[in-house]
Amino acid sequence: MKFDKQKWWRITLKVLKLLMWTCLLSFVVYVLFLSNKKLEETKCKKVDVYIYPIDLHFYNRQTVLEVLRKALGSNQKLIGMEMGDVNVSKLERELKKEPLLEDAEVFAEMDASLNVKIIQRKPIIRLVRYDGTQYYLDQYGVKMPLSEQFSPRVLVANGNIFERFEKGDSVYSFVGNQVFKIASYVDNHPFYKALIEQIFVRADNDIVLVPKVGSKFVIFGDAQNIDKKFRKLLVFYREGLNRIGWNTYSSIDVRFEGQVICKK
Repeated sequence: MKFDKQKWWRITLKVLKLLMWTCLLSFVVYVLFLSNKKLEETKCKKVDVYIYPIDLHFYNRQTVLEVLRKALGSNQKLIGMEMGDVNVSKLERELKKEPLLEDAEVFAEMDASLNVKIIQRKPIIRLVRYDGTQYYLDQYGVKMPLSEQFSPRVLVANGNIFERFEKGDSVYSFVGNQVFKIASYVDNHPFYKALIEQIFVRADNDIVLVPKVGSKFVIFGDAQNIDKKFRKLLVFYREGLNRIGWNTYSSIDVRFEGQVICKK
């Protein structure tokens, strides 16, 4: 059998490349291991807190640190604690239990700092039950308690509402879902977000919208054909009320197909 020199060199080069990459990878792993070991033995120098969205103020740096301190227990302090003793997973879990938070992330940096990032829930409506109990619904229909730190300016819904409040629970009743769908539409539409300030549920479960200016109320009915009803109302406001005046009618009824019924 004839010796193929070129083939032998090709195989040798492949083996050498493989050995080189294996050594390089082993070196990188070893350096990371030493770095992590050194980081674990280093004491925590600072805690950086990032809060999103910035226009919501349910939490500030102090309240976030308070949650972390309670999670540590035994009067321990993060500053000065060895990084290897910081239970990052536990801190994350405790933050995620907060009913006003949507998500949280905690991780260590190589400079011996601890990064804490939280995302606050965004409320879109404040529900007032028939018995006076109040709470928020966020953009996903999850219930949020009121806060002593911050009161966002959102829609208010009251009237024939029996939806119970459980922290972290999602809206479940027929009326609750109807109110949530309408609130979501209003929250995503700049014109209606500026116009509508209240949702009232009548005894027959028909929903009434209360605008900030103009007509005293808009009889909306239920959330069926919601897009058609709101588009019809928008056309009426722009092409009708803009000409005759927003205070001309005491009520506007958009419940019926192809009609807008007004009362003076």
